[in-house]
Amino acid sequence: GRRRPGYDHYVRLLPNCGKVLEVASKVLGAPSDHLLVAAIGLAFAQIAARDEVKLSLIAPMRDGRGEGQAVGNMASTRHLTLFVGGGRSLGACALELSGRLRRREWELCDVLGDDGDRVFINVRGIPGFDGATPVIERVDVKRKPTKFVRNIIEMFADQETPEQWTLWMGIREDFDGSALAKAMRRGIWG
Repeated sequence: GRRRPGYDHYVRLLPNCGKVLEVASKVLGAPSDHLLVAAIGLAFAQIAARDEVKLSLIAPMRDGRGEGQAVGNMASTRHLTLFVGGGRSLGACALELSGRLRRREWELCDVLGDDGDRVFINVRGIPGFDGATPVIERVDVKRKPTKFVRNIIEMFADQETPEQWTLWMGIREDFDGSALAKAMRRGIWG
């Protein structure tokens, strides 16, 4: 897709929101980061008036035996389209997304025909270490490096504490990041 003017927008999900995602993940049997991606997709669909969302997700590709110790860039982008219309709930969207991710039901991305209408998300959770607690630096929400984007939204979803996430996105200038945050709040809190 071609580059289009964009800007930076930050959304900080406070601890109570993270706790809601954790409880919902236990009830639904889906990881909380899958719920987070579904909430982002559902919120985007609401502000863009769409029934489906084209998602591009970074997959760490370190889920095979012994791959956790491998050195190198072992990440890949996975593409899928999630139907969110018809009044589907966050729980229903999260269950479908989680099932498709677990079954590795990806789609191929049409590089030549890509129209730049994707939501690109890199979820970076807190790494787990045996016998140690990681300390994660807070996201600097004053940085404004985005001038152009190739997708409607290009986002890092950074887990700063077990209950707190900061979403740093480059967003196309014809979309409202504040409206996205409000739609996420409605989706998560009901």
